[in-house]
Amino acid sequence: MISIIVDRDAEGLVRACRISGHAGYDEAGYDIVCAAVSALSCTAIVGLEQVAKQKGHYSNGEGQCRIDLSGPITESGQAILETMILGLSEISRQYSEFVKVSET
Repeated sequence: MISIIVDRDAEGLVRACRISGHAGYDEAGYDIVCAAVSALSCTAIVGLEQVAKQKGHYSNGEGQCRIDLSGPITESGQAILETMILGLSEISRQYSEFVKVSET
């Protein structure tokens, strides 16, 4: 199962996101659920770095992704993250046995 944890601050802004695990929907290289989650998270990281110029620590590797924002939160950075979360939530809705999204 892929576990996605979104951390929000007191104002409701996304400050961090942790994604870990494997969906197990299909074998490696054919798992469309893992591929979808990976595509959304990779695209969000590129957008945060290159479009929003959002400061933070970003890592993406085999079975894990971490987004930790630092400094002032940019409006475009939040838009990118909220869009990523909408996509991940939709994947979770369609493949609930394989992806779980929670917020803290």
